[in-house]
Amino acid sequence: MWQVIYRIPISTSWTPDGIPIYGFGLMLFCAFLLCTALASRRAAREGINPDVVQDLAFWIVVSGLIGARAMSLLSRDPPVASVWEFLEQLPRIWDGGIVLYGSVLGGLIGFFLAYFLYYSRETPTRKKLDVLRFLDIIAPAIALGLVLGRLGCFLNGCCYGMVACASCVSVTPVAFPLCAPARELLVANGSQTVAGFTCLPDAPAVGRGVVVEAVDPSSPAAAYGLKAGDLITEINGKKVATFDDLEREFRFDRWPRGQIYLDLSYTDKAGLSHDVRFTPRTLGLYPTQLYEVISMFLLMLVLLAYHPLRHNPGQVVAVLMIGYGLHRYLNELLRDDPRPKGIESYGSIILIVGGLALWGWLWGKPRAGELASVPAEPKSSQPLPEAINPGGS
Repeated sequence: MWQVIYRIPISTSWTPDGIPIYGFGLMLFCAFLLCTALASRRAAREGINPDVVQDLAFWIVVSGLIGARAMSLLSRDPPVASVWEFLEQLPRIWDGGIVLYGSVLGGLIGFFLAYFLYYSRETPTRKKLDVLRFLDIIAPAIALGLVLGRLGCFLNGCCYGMVACASCVSVTPVAFPLCAPARELLVANGSQTVAGFTCLPDAPAVGRGVVVEAVDPSSPAAAYGLKAGDLITEINGKKVATFDDLEREFRFDRWPRGQIYLDLSYTDKAGLSHDVRFTPRTLGLYPTQLYEVISMFLLMLVLLAYHPLRHNPGQVVAVLMIGYGLHRYLNELLRDDPRPKGIESYGSIILIVGGLALWGWLWGKPRAGELASVPAEPKSSQPLPEAINPGGS
């Protein structure tokens, strides 16, 4: 993971270390640009003004982000404490914490709002928008957006999977650093320690440091020489005099965003001081974010290939609904991050059923263009035969 891609060297009171460029936010920005470009190009080929795509992209993206963030905040446990906290947290998309099905609902609301306001009727300068044709055009772009969005999740460390099966040789687990949200959950449920060692809450050295109780022999802490009985005196340059000090510095909400290393100062039992820097990591987790990256890239290729083979407009977006619903339902079985699990699972089922119903309904209709392709009976320029010509003499 790589939460902070780069820091612009401009110091402010809010950003003393420079203005951070977050990996998650950068991926969302790239998704907006690339998806809009892909959809605009496809629209031009279908005879739809690319400006319509670019205008609607703004409506869909803004309303989709609002819906995703709002559903995340409203489904938190514990929930947000007040309306003010909700409004303050709503724009913080760089923190992750967005629910995709919330973005689907928000994006649909934004799309149909724009449609009924501007594109549901024909004007001298604009044709009425064919909704199903438009949805088919943007379907591969949506899949591309999911690819980039899940890359952003991987960089941020959110939307992570369960602890990977140790005996499953076909699985390559991913271990995340201390700044990843997975660390907080794994420590809270007792699956692991924060940084590969435990300390004694009450020890004779209280006031001078914290005594190490045990060290995981396979951890980076052990590799850098930390042993049971050593005395920890500083963490990340902060003095640690008591066990409460240690816990406070390790708290996830206090940990510097994007910082993967741990600066540790300790004194061994011989009285020698040591200053070490290492990168503790979580247990190996299923990389569910990367599973979605791969599956959505393949789905995008399927949608691009299927578009010229469709029976009627709307079937491409139906395949997107079916494909994503199937993937998401299965991927949810491996995920372990806090989220509205019922909404995610039932949302996937609704997508699958809705996609199958839409595809079947469109397949049962006459093929698009069939009626128009029947040649009209030519009009004769010759006079009618005399027998039936009422004007004959």
